[in-house]
Amino acid sequence: MSALRGEPAGFVAGISWLPPGTLGCGDGIGDGAESLAATVRELELDFAFVPAEEPWAADAVERVHDAGAVALWAVSGVLGRLGSRLGWTEALRLSAAQPEVLVGPLAEALHRALVSARAGSAAGADLVLVADDLAGAAGPLVSPDFALDALMPCYRSIAAAVFGQGTPAAFHSDGDVRTLMPSLARAGFSALHLAGITPESLGASIDAAHAAGLAALGGVVAVSLGDDPEVAGRRAGREARQRRLLVCDDGGLATAEDVAAYKRALKAARTAYSEEGSGS
Repeated sequence: MSALRGEPAGFVAGISWLPPGTLGCGDGIGDGAESLAATVRELELDFAFVPAEEPWAADAVERVHDAGAVALWAVSGVLGRLGSRLGWTEALRLSAAQPEVLVGPLAEALHRALVSARAGSAAGADLVLVADDLAGAAGPLVSPDFALDALMPCYRSIAAAVFGQGTPAAFHSDGDVRTLMPSLARAGFSALHLAGITPESLGASIDAAHAAGLAALGGVVAVSLGDDPEVAGRRAGREARQRRLLVCDDGGLATAEDVAAYKRALKAARTAYSEEGSGS
């Protein structure tokens, strides 16, 4: 939690959304929760995302705590909810051509997001993470005006709601969102999960997050794990030492093999972090 507030805290590592196939296959709601906690213990993690929509989410918070880690309650944001309801193509088209049509659907999406976020606070989650992909590999998905005028007030409402219950808030987005980082900080978020950016642009995004007053999570691009997990891990470990990055995957783990590769990357990251500190 110190690291999530931007304070020096040594090497900190976690995991985002685990692939469904790794979260148990039994009928009990505790299967996914216990699988997540087992992953926390096996990978020696400091934090883990808990998917808020899962029936076992509240149980997972307790089990992640028992495993010695911080639980980040991951809530789908308002743009994602619009995309699910209207279809992504239509939602993005309306955001650009007829944003006034989205006032009603956006209010409904905000209500649902608030209910989910407050449930995380009630379950004892240490932090609520709002996940909305505002950009992608090709650039922004919505116009700056729509992001600032329509979405930011919603994010501010969510952050204020959970902060009122004693829970800080973080944000997740794919793509380069450097221009939005100051607005996210003003909306009440204390940390940002970086995803969908190239390793070459990672440093600039971390620096921009810190300049805006946001702690930065990420550093391990899931698609790079198939090439050489150790290389990906060492890169993240150096960024953790030099820029106080909280090491995490970028949300792209898709299989149990990916998780195994991520474990190798974390081992390399810890080694690189130590070597950077010793000057070797």
